[in-house]
Amino acid sequence: MLSAIRHPQVIEQPPCSGKLGNTTVTDWSIDGLKRESTTEQATQALRSAIISGQIPQGESLREVQVATMLGTGRSAVREAIRHLVQEGLVEHELHRGAHVRLLTDEDVRDIYSAREAIEPYAAELLQRRDEGLDTAPLAATVRELERVARGKDKPPDRLIELDIHFHQQLVDLAGSRRLSRAHETLAAEARMVLHHHPVLPLADYAFQHRELLTALEECDPELPAMVRRHLQDSAATLLQTLDQSKGGHGK
Repeated sequence: MLSAIRHPQVIEQPPCSGKLGNTTVTDWSIDGLKRESTTEQATQALRSAIISGQIPQGESLREVQVATMLGTGRSAVREAIRHLVQEGLVEHELHRGAHVRLLTDEDVRDIYSAREAIEPYAAELLQRRDEGLDTAPLAATVRELERVARGKDKPPDRLIELDIHFHQQLVDLAGSRRLSRAHETLAAEARMVLHHHPVLPLADYAFQHRELLTALEECDPELPAMVRRHLQDSAATLLQTLDQSKGGHGK
C-alpha cells in the first residue's frame, strides 16, 4: 500500500466559482513506491519460477523461505502470493497455506475452452477492421518458432514461449485491452501446462502457426474456425499426453 498519505485540506467554494461542490488544494504528498516495486518484482520472480516448472506443482510456498530466497520482506511475498492466487497459479487453503496449483485434466479443458472464447473472437474482430494490419511482429515470431522447432524432440522453454507469444500477439492485434487482459492470465496457465507436461509432438507446431499467419495475411474468412480447431487439437494432444504420463493423479 502507499504509505504516509496525508489527508488534503478541504476548502469550501462558493457556487458561483464554476466548480462542483468542494474542491481540494494540493497540500498533500505521497511517499515513494519502494514497497510496490518490491512486491511486483517478487510476483514476477514467483510467476516465472512456477510457469517454468522450477517450483513444482503442489509445492508449498512458505513466506519465510521465499522471502529469504528473494532477499525481501514477508509482506512483499504475501502480496505476491495473493496476486498469483488471483491469477490462478497458486491456491490458498485453510490450515495448509499457499501452494502451487496442481493442474488437472479438467483445468486443461477449462483453460482451452476459455481461450476458445477469446482467440477466435479476436480473429473475427481483425477481419472486421478496415485499416491494414501490421503482421510483421507475428511473422517474426513464426520465423523464430520455425527455427527453434527444427530438430527438437520435445518443446524447450523458448518454443513454448514463442507459441504462447504468437497467440497473445494475435489477441493484442484486435485492439481490445480487455480481451488482451483476460488472455494474459490464460496464457500464463497455458505455459504452466505445457512446461509440466512435455513430450508433445513438434512436427506440426510451426506449420500450424504458419497456416494461421497466412490466413490472417490473406484475409481468409476461415481464420476464426482455424484458430478454434488449432486450440481444440492442442487441448486434445495435451490431454492424451497427460493420460499417458501421469502416475495416478490429475483427474
